[in-house]
Formats: sequence, C-alpha cells, structure tokens
Amino acid sequence: MSTFNRNTLVKVLEILDSSHAQEALAAAKLASAMVREAGLTWDQIIDDAVLPRVTSPSSAPAPVPARQPGSGPFGYRRERELSPHEQFFMVLLSPRTPVDVKRKLRAWEGRVLDGEITPQESADLQFMYQSFVVG
Repeated sequence: MSTFNRNTLVKVLEILDSSHAQEALAAAKLASAMVREAGLTWDQIIDDAVLPRVTSPSSAPAPVPARQPGSGPFGYRRERELSPHEQFFMVLLSPRTPVDVKRKLRAWEGRVLDGEITPQESADLQFMYQSFVVG
C-alpha cells in the first residue's frame, strides 16, 4: 500500500464543483484512482473523515509513514504510467507549478480531457509532470 495524501484528495474533489462537465468527470476519475491505488475504499475514506478520531491525552501522535520506495507523488503507486489527464491535474494541483504554466495548461484542458493532445503536447505535459510534481 502506498502513502495516501488526504489533502490532495480534497483538492481533487473540490474540482467536482466545476461548471465544466469534463473537468468534473476527470476529477472524479482521478479521485477514484487515488483511493483505489492507495489500497483503500471510499467507505474507509469517509469513515476516517466523518468519524472523530478518539485519542487519549497521554497518547502520542501517530508517526507519519515514510514514503515507500517506488511510491509516486500524491500517494500514487509507480506500477503504471499515469494518463495525460492524471498528469494534467497533478501538474495543476502541484504547489511547485508556476502560475504562468497553470495558465498555459488551462488552454489545453478541453483537448487533454478529450484525449486530443498532440504528441508534442503530451511530451511537454510529461516534462512538466516530471519537473513540478515528481522532481
């Protein structure tokens, strides 16, 4: 099981409110993939998020799990290559991505979600993913 970043899932789920149906659909697919690849179920995610965590005053906080070798960014496993739309949203959500790059990506959004990006744009997206998410 890879590490799981709940804050990233929340950011992805906030995109579900988008007025662009394709963007909301891509966000839903990305959120579902994040949960599945972390080895979790939606019941576990919701139970952990809704039910209060009971801690005793004397208990120490649980240690944060170390990033396991081979695990990818945002809790993704490295067993497969990410699709262009997954890379697209990860680049958009990354705090390391400059604002001007995010603006450029917004112009690509419809074509990425429809799977109509050019081979050069796909290579550029891969480079941005490696630079701003993985690197």
